Amino acid sequence: MSMANKRVREVYNDGIFKIKKQATVRNEAGKKTGVTDKTVASLRFRNMTIRESDITTMQALDSKITKKIKTPIHPISRDFTSSDFFAVIGSSKYNVTYVDTDDYSAFLYLEKVGDYTER
Repeated sequence: MSMANKRVREVYNDGIFKIKKQATVRNEAGKKTGVTDKTVASLRFRNMTIRESDITTMQALDSKITKKIKTPIHPISRDFTSSDFFAVIGSSKYNVTYVDTDDYSAFLYLEKVGDYTER
């Protein structure tokens, strides 16, 4: 295998983020008693710079971009933009507004929606 065909190892050492899903808690009668957040996945990430083209793309989708991260591909990455999922980095909560993937990585475009505390 020539040097040009070797894949460069990626380093994801900027932190760990959690993908969470909101679940409804019900009593025996089936009445809603509250909501809880279930962790679906915890992944390492690398901060990426936000390019002018990223801002233009998000404006076209009627969204704002606060943070862009790169993470190893995860099977759930196709569903990240579902309104059921959100990302937590530290004590901040983010909506995943857009996901761009290649064979090995996923680029997540995040919009901060507030602070997060565990329930």
